[in-house]
Amino acid sequence: MKKLLCKMGLLFLIVLSYLFFDPIKKFLNIEINTMAITNFLAENLYKDDKSVASIDMAVKDYIIEDNLLYIFPLNQEICLPIDVMIVSVKEDGIEVVNSDTRFSIRHISKRTKNLYQYVHGLNPLGYTDDFFIVEGEDLSMIYLRLKIEYEKV
Repeated sequence: MKKLLCKMGLLFLIVLSYLFFDPIKKFLNIEINTMAITNFLAENLYKDDKSVASIDMAVKDYIIEDNLLYIFPLNQEICLPIDVMIVSVKEDGIEVVNSDTRFSIRHISKRTKNLYQYVHGLNPLGYTDDFFIVEGEDLSMIYLRLKIEYEKV
């Protein structure tokens, strides 16, 4: 935190000197010098941020037909390998959204999450008796992360 405050103070001094001193203005108007300074100031700026990793999800089997993805989970839990937010709740299904893609999940026997709740990947959204159906535009972001576990079947 202290290092970040020092860099912010240095950046403030550079901007002030750019406005009031012509030699510094000429120096900073050269593109390579500007890039060197921004590189120094932005170094390790995002080192404490967490990134989202793609995690494979173990399933018994899955089938893709038209715009439908049939997933047979190992333990009757309805999970997705992506982070989603629940935007609509229906009698036997829910609608979830991931960034700009909307999915409809059907064939749910018991729902465990509430409306407008954010759910991290691989956390159960509910339970099913044998399989659940995912419908959406870009199903590849889900089925590319599904892994059939033949040993557990």
